[in-house]
Amino acid sequence: MFGSPPPSRSTVALLYHAVGDCSGAHIDPHYSVSEDGFSRHIEVCRQLGGGVVDTHAWMAGKQGIIVTFDDGNASDHHAAFPRLQAAGGSADFFVTPRQVGTPGYATWAELREMADHGMSIQAHGLDHSYFLTALTPERLREDLRRARLEIEDHVGRPVTLLAPPGGRTPPSLAEAARECGYTHVLSSEPALIDPRGEIMLGRMAVTKSFQPSSIESLLKGGRALLQAKARFVVLRLAKEALGDEFYQSVRGVLLRAVGRIRPAQSPRQ
Repeated sequence: MFGSPPPSRSTVALLYHAVGDCSGAHIDPHYSVSEDGFSRHIEVCRQLGGGVVDTHAWMAGKQGIIVTFDDGNASDHHAAFPRLQAAGGSADFFVTPRQVGTPGYATWAELREMADHGMSIQAHGLDHSYFLTALTPERLREDLRRARLEIEDHVGRPVTLLAPPGGRTPPSLAEAARECGYTHVLSSEPALIDPRGEIMLGRMAVTKSFQPSSIESLLKGGRALLQAKARFVVLRLAKEALGDEFYQSVRGVLLRAVGRIRPAQSPRQ
């Protein structure tokens, strides 16, 4: 069905947000995939890359495609976690301490259970503020340190990976992250990953319309990767032109408009 993986030891990191039910007010349906869809993604990763792995496992030499989750949604525990376990895989789950245990989000007990069974629990900022770009250098370092230490205290394992909320990466982020105890920053910029040791690692955001067949193209640096990079550049320019806060407001209006239009266009709804 699929071709052979690329000969060099490179991979992609897939970025998920929610699996299964996306009815919660905090869930963006655009970045949600069905439970069956996620299972198919895992199977394609197994065929193409040998399995699904977390970042540390891949860096240590384990073959596979890196799988990550942002936000710490409740579906991480009840939907993604059991499927990863069944496949013998692992993933990075980036959580924000201020959201853990609130409605719709995984609890500390659930995150500890996941960590006890091989999942990697890492940092997604302190309170999921998109506006890292607006923080002073001192406040940025304070938030990064507090996020890392709080997660380590609750989960009982080292936290060395950072995924900035909303993909916002101020110019000083890599340096600040390193000073605060992180070894790598996983951004939202699509890119192949190799083990050369750069602190900034790219990821491919998985949306509702993501096709498993695209994983092969991503691994080979083909059309899917080029399209993802082009989309990322367009969105980054929009964020820079509009500003973070106004961009989020406009995006919310557009998504709500699409949500209202689609049911009327579909004869099955």
